[in-house]
Amino acid sequence: MCGIVGYVGRQSAAEIVLQGLRKLEYRGYDSAGIALIDDHQALCRIRAEGKLANLEAKLLGLDPTIAHIGIGHTRWATHGRPNEQNAHPHTDESGRLAVIQNGIVENYRDLRQTLRQQGILFASETDTEVIPHLVRYWLNQGIPLLEAVRTTINQLTGSFAVAVLSADHPDQIIVARQHAPVVIGYGDQETFFASDVPAFIHHTQRTLVLNNAEIARLTPYQVEIFGFDGQPVSRIPTVLNWNPVMVEKQGFRHFMLKEIHEQPATIRAGLEGRVSEDPVINLGLSEQLWDSTQQIQILACGTSWHAALVGKHLLEQLAGIPTQVQYASEYRYAPPPIQPGMLTIGVTQSGETADTLAALTEAGSRGDRLLGITNRVESSVGRLVSEVIDLRAGIEIGVAATKTFTAQLLAFYLLALEFAARRHSLQLEQIEEIVLGLQHLPTAIETLLLDQEQTIEILARQFQSTQDFIYIGRGLNYPIALEGALKLKEISYIHAEGYPAGEMKHGPIALLDPKVPVVAIAMPGSLYEKVISNAQEAKARDAQLIGVAAIGDELATEVFDHVLWVPRVPEILSPLVSGIPLQLLAYHVAAIRGLDVDQPRNLAKSVTVE
Repeated sequence: MCGIVGYVGRQSAAEIVLQGLRKLEYRGYDSAGIALIDDHQALCRIRAEGKLANLEAKLLGLDPTIAHIGIGHTRWATHGRPNEQNAHPHTDESGRLAVIQNGIVENYRDLRQTLRQQGILFASETDTEVIPHLVRYWLNQGIPLLEAVRTTINQLTGSFAVAVLSADHPDQIIVARQHAPVVIGYGDQETFFASDVPAFIHHTQRTLVLNNAEIARLTPYQVEIFGFDGQPVSRIPTVLNWNPVMVEKQGFRHFMLKEIHEQPATIRAGLEGRVSEDPVINLGLSEQLWDSTQQIQILACGTSWHAALVGKHLLEQLAGIPTQVQYASEYRYAPPPIQPGMLTIGVTQSGETADTLAALTEAGSRGDRLLGITNRVESSVGRLVSEVIDLRAGIEIGVAATKTFTAQLLAFYLLALEFAARRHSLQLEQIEEIVLGLQHLPTAIETLLLDQEQTIEILARQFQSTQDFIYIGRGLNYPIALEGALKLKEISYIHAEGYPAGEMKHGPIALLDPKVPVVAIAMPGSLYEKVISNAQEAKARDAQLIGVAAIGDELATEVFDHVLWVPRVPEILSPLVSGIPLQLLAYHVAAIRGLDVDQPRNLAKSVTVE
């Protein structure tokens, strides 16, 4: 979940590493640090508690030309409090060797105890600090830096990405990967590495993703890759088709707001080349997947879990396939009985979610066919599973997922429709109607964003001091209620809960009073009257009502105190529009409260530790 970045080449290492850390701060912002080797082969380490700006302030007096090699880290705290003492990089006792790490060393207590018995003094509470001391031990045995790092890595248990910088080897950086992501960038007489591509996309698009159990030596002129067994590995970099402009705000106040507005383009990209006029839906998956699937289970966490709940409804109601949804974090510890014909789908926007990857590995070991739904096909999930649906959402920087959630929903629509077409569970005319509706959505959402954002911002001002929210929905829109509540919690720090509307009278209704507003998703369809009835029950308890309703719904104006209008779409497509005003509501409440929308406290974009 932390961000790591490094550079070796001809340019100012301090400037490039800092630039990379700015692009990675969404991965952690409890503290930050940088280590450089100057032209006199001295190692300079600077760290700061809090956000990256604090580190930048400390670096103001540093001559940017003194170093051409360096590593940096932005931290999401796991072991040890978020203070300067625990900030990375960590060094050995000589101060000439620095290490940064993303992940967790699970056996650090045993290693720490062994090192203490050798007289080593520790300066932090972190698990990472054992690494520089172990590397120094092996260097003292007379072995080269690469071999010292490799030997050390083989002593570690856990999921981690590690980078090592040594003032005694001022022309190289050693990086190693075990489950936590590392991507390498190839420039002209310069080399980069980072947790994620945005850190160096402005400098090069030639990249290589380090695989698990691989270690690499980076110099300005080459990258050498080895397995943890020391055997060389032959790998060829690829060229990304990313535009550096994709990682800029482009005039928006926050990345989250920009990404909310990118959702029409996300849907267009998700449909392109996958839907023809027949209509034929082709996700490019293997024939064996369609033929062998008798039942489906979906593994996901957080926002992806909410998308999976919508996916379950679609796969069962459109394709007629029994489907269950599991929290990936719980699946490994209580997997269901093995059943024939099981397709297990892992949903992870980053492709690096540790719980989802572990759950997919477990499912694969049980004989399930695996499918990944991700925004990063080059990620770990893309290498773990045999089939992948690419979300095509582009880079998402805001920690709170918005456009990737919509892209996940779209992926489930296309998957369910292709299953339905192949299994003949829907008439061709029904499929055509849904596909036509999907194709019309981008324009409809553009109109929603244009017409409703100012109204929602004004409404947000009325609720900026609210302590509790309740969101309700039914059927396809119950998961949207969960997602709306999660967005408000994530970025505004307001307590919010989502419930099936019909469950309110079974307990949660006791929470209602004039200080607890209720957001009800009341979209046209078979459950509309029931949601309206549930909303009126809340109104009878003096709760303020906010409704998400279709344009032209006169009853909604009578029932709700405030209405968030969305385009009128077929009921089956309603989740693709009903969640967008809830994203805007959460965004504007948080922005008005003066909170850090893109980097909410305690959260990170990619959850790479269990």
